[in-house]
Amino acid sequence: MSIHRRDRGEVSAQVVLVIPVIILLMMLAIQAGLYFHASSIAGAAAAEGAAAASVARIPSEVAARRGQRAAENLVIEAGGHTTSAALVAVNTETVTITVEALVPRIIPFFPSSVRRTVIEPRERFTTELSR
Repeated sequence: MSIHRRDRGEVSAQVVLVIPVIILLMMLAIQAGLYFHASSIAGAAAAEGAAAASVARIPSEVAARRGQRAAENLVIEAGGHTTSAALVAVNTETVTITVEALVPRIIPFFPSSVRRTVIEPRERFTTELSR
């Protein structure tokens, strides 16, 4: 009796068990990449919005609109999507901006969005005489 007759069907059973595991691992890697991409977009958009809103000598309302617009434009340029408008809080000392980006999901248990917040000090304008 040859070795091949005793192993009949064993390789097929192993392939049937291993292939779904390999596909799941590939999908996990893709999903992790999508999550980190959305996270990068949200972080960059929040930083861009905070930088735009921190400009000296503009009123807080104007700074907030400017920061929100800058953040949302960066998300659009990067090909991402947000769950809602960027949240901007401006006071005399700091600018706080929060961006929540959607994460495309191919695996159900991963989060559907990622939120990033940046706090940046407002610029101060100092005249030459007051230095």
